[in-house]
Amino acid sequence: MSRPGPSERAATPAPPLVLMPDWGSGLGPLELPAAAVAAGYDGVELWWPACRRAQGDLADAVATTGASLALLVTSAAEDPGAHADEIEQQIEEIDRSGLPAEHVTLHLGRDHWDVAVHHELAERVVGWRRRFGRSILVELHRGRMLHSAHHSLDLLAEHPELRVTFDISHWIVVAESMLDDQPAAVDLAIERADHVHARIGHPQGPQVASPVATDTAIVERHFAWWGRIVDRIRSEGRRASLLAEFGPVPYAPARRDGGPVVDPARSNRWIMGEVRRRY
Repeated sequence: MSRPGPSERAATPAPPLVLMPDWGSGLGPLELPAAAVAAGYDGVELWWPACRRAQGDLADAVATTGASLALLVTSAAEDPGAHADEIEQQIEEIDRSGLPAEHVTLHLGRDHWDVAVHHELAERVVGWRRRFGRSILVELHRGRMLHSAHHSLDLLAEHPELRVTFDISHWIVVAESMLDDQPAAVDLAIERADHVHARIGHPQGPQVASPVATDTAIVERHFAWWGRIVDRIRSEGRRASLLAEFGPVPYAPARRDGGPVVDPARSNRWIMGEVRRRY
């Protein structure tokens, strides 16, 4: 019996991109991409630099290393209009830079702003996605527009073109539960997710002390959620991406001397290895 030819064999899905955070690294845009690649990551995710020189350094570093790149954008403006305008300006800068960012993730809005403002912001994001032709995502995040499962369910349902960066640890903390009683919101967020911030939370905090030494059921619940996103993105013919996002103190539980109980870089390397092993 002859072996099937290359065209007859099922294509092996590309493994997800796994990105290193700049959070807690102490490195600037010039050093981060090389450090990420040296540590075994596919690339880096970082805040869009405000300084033109730093933007140029980032472009040079990405070109030199070939590192994949994802960007974060926000605004501290307290007026919703000014907040959105500042974010739009940064997206315009990213677009002009020509940097091949996989995603631009927005820390958008404030949780206490009126729900009508949240709907207006959602419409602006959809407009930016159409205008720039980029993957512009809103992160699930405490204190922001998509701060909780119950609130986000209505927003996502009302705006079907709104896409998200999935960091469900924030929803878990807000609800003080593993969201078993809010499956519709979780399912819709998974359906809309184009990127994952892979940090393991629990009902009393956004980050377990160590993903290795924590409740197995909590760890497996996160990997199951992330796996559904990876499978869906692959089914759409695209490559999934995850940021290993264990952060420093105060996200990381601290020792009495102020240092983290477990080095977040160690936890992120474990996340990177598990993502590659599982997916």
